[in-house]
Amino acid sequence: MNVEHRLQREIEDVTRRYQQEGYFPSACVRVFNEKETLAVVCVGDAQEDSVFDVASLTKIATATQVLLLISQGRLGLHSPLADYFPEIAKDAYLSKRLDGVTLYHLLTHTSTLVDWYPFYSRRGEDFFSVLRYALQHTEPTVGMVYSDLNFMLLGKLLERVQGKNLNACLQEDLVQPLGLGTMLFHPDASLPLMPSCYGNPIEMGMCAERNIAFDGFRPLGIPVIGTVNDGNSHYYFDDAAGHAGIFANALAYEKLCQFYMNTTDELLIDAQREQPGAPGRGLGFQRGPSYPHGCGHTGFTGTGIYFSRECGMGVVSFTNRLYYPQPNPHVTGEFRRALQEAVFALAARI
Repeated sequence: MNVEHRLQREIEDVTRRYQQEGYFPSACVRVFNEKETLAVVCVGDAQEDSVFDVASLTKIATATQVLLLISQGRLGLHSPLADYFPEIAKDAYLSKRLDGVTLYHLLTHTSTLVDWYPFYSRRGEDFFSVLRYALQHTEPTVGMVYSDLNFMLLGKLLERVQGKNLNACLQEDLVQPLGLGTMLFHPDASLPLMPSCYGNPIEMGMCAERNIAFDGFRPLGIPVIGTVNDGNSHYYFDDAAGHAGIFANALAYEKLCQFYMNTTDELLIDAQREQPGAPGRGLGFQRGPSYPHGCGHTGFTGTGIYFSRECGMGVVSFTNRLYYPQPNPHVTGEFRRALQEAVFALAARI
């Protein structure tokens, strides 16, 4: 059996094993090098062209657009937010609270912003008004703290600088120039959409823990298909935000990873490295033991990417781990690690 056939078999064995153990109902996995696809495995109801709610993998698309604008000289990596948002500069509280916070801090999650806040609990209010309220009622964080708020702001920044909505930014400034294919906000029913979840039971619990009231949650017993799982993206941002909202097939993210594996842009290469003062973080990317010799990111719905310029290999794994009527006790970290071990055990021979 040649190496490519062995890789295909091992990826299929790993994926089916975790599906049978109840980690997810369906999955599409793609393994690739810098130039080509090496293996594709689909289980459950997923097909190669299936479109998933990628959740926080949206952040990688947002970060890439921001980094490209920085490389073009249209944004400054170390420029303060007030340079781009008069809503911050003219607001006494926000100006003081966010003094010194730059795009670098947002990209590396070192901005001091709280990890999460349900903007939808104040639905109807202006974004910066809710941001002020959220920051007034939470303590500043210290060090690297992963926060959706960082990428909400970066999404707002893209719209402000480019003068168009996020979907237009995504299509015109990333998807079309890089030839990514199916990656978009607001998918229509003609696409082969995968169901992602049954309502937002986890966020309901998070709001309850914080004594925050919201009566607009989706019913728990009805499958969610084609609208975003993430509560802030769905209920507050109309399914399109810098931190969550993109729907894509696995091939689109394979192509995005290959773009990073082949780029000669020094900033985009540096983005894949751990950044000073931001342990486990590149510029948008995650680093660390889960991403040996490389980087990646995950999405709450069960999606993940991992690639290594050094090893010349990558994996995209899309699952719908939340699509169970009852809460799923499994997260996909163990599954993704098993995939990576299978891939890189054979990498040197491919």
